Amino acid sequence: MADWIWNAATEKGINELTIDILNYKIHPRELQIKPLVIFLPKLKKTINKQLEREGFSPDFIIDAKFHIKILETENTLRCTPILKDREDKTYLGKVHFEHPYDNNLFNSRSEYDMDWTNEANNALNTSEWFGALLRYFFYLGRRPLNTLYNQQQLKKNALLGTIFQICLIILLFYFLYKYCVG
Repeated sequence: MADWIWNAATEKGINELTIDILNYKIHPRELQIKPLVIFLPKLKKTINKQLEREGFSPDFIIDAKFHIKILETENTLRCTPILKDREDKTYLGKVHFEHPYDNNLFNSRSEYDMDWTNEANNALNTSEWFGALLRYFFYLGRRPLNTLYNQQQLKKNALLGTIFQICLIILLFYFLYKYCVG
């Protein structure tokens, strides 16, 4: 849950939020997303079970909230539980610090995105560049290079560039053969 809170809040530029456990609400409203709200009924059951164990009725707690502060510089969520009973007494729980494991849940990648440092390093970069240049020359410069050299055109450029490099190597061996034989 910490990962979802962290990513949803930082994506929307929110640094504080309140989770109302008993009413299944999250404030600000932009964070009222299914992956967060889905946990709230389970939290409510946990509160009710604990009240039962302690000998209280399930309606003894009338308000249960988590106040969460996003501490981006420390990569931490600071959560303060706040409970209010039917006698209007407020209980502040122990402040809990949570570190999200995956800070990039929403940093989704399209099918065109490639992480070049992991996918063949410089050889693929070179192929992509050759492919983009060949396509640019094919269009005789009528299309801007940035429309041909971008993430959406990456696979096409890399394929064309690889074929071009293979052809260059074959030509090199052909001329070397002709030079050695002749």
